[in-house]
Amino acid sequence: MAFLDFNGKKIEIDDEGYIQHQEDWSKELAEFMAKQDGIELKEEHLKLIDYIREYFKEYQVAPSIRAVAKQTAEICNLPNVREGNKYIYVLFPEGPARQLVRYAGLSKPTGCV
Repeated sequence: MAFLDFNGKKIEIDDEGYIQHQEDWSKELAEFMAKQDGIELKEEHLKLIDYIREYFKEYQVAPSIRAVAKQTAEICNLPNVREGNKYIYVLFPEGPARQLVRYAGLSKPTGCV
């Protein structure tokens, strides 16, 4: 295991940067992690982060890529899910599993996200 130094705390992460304890998550930590990747989290990013955190809270699993694409289309006023899927990679260039899920403080997904 590795640790991320954040606001005077050591946050336990795995070798790929996923937070190991959800109670360590905060919006500020998400912004810090994104900044390390060269991304400034804006309203669209934060709405998607909130969406997958709520989804995970209810179902104990990250949403499918299709569900995330649909939500992206709705949040970003895009015409359809296909455009939502493309736009996810504009917001999170390394992909939703690598960045969106990680910034949301969830464990690395085992399936497709």
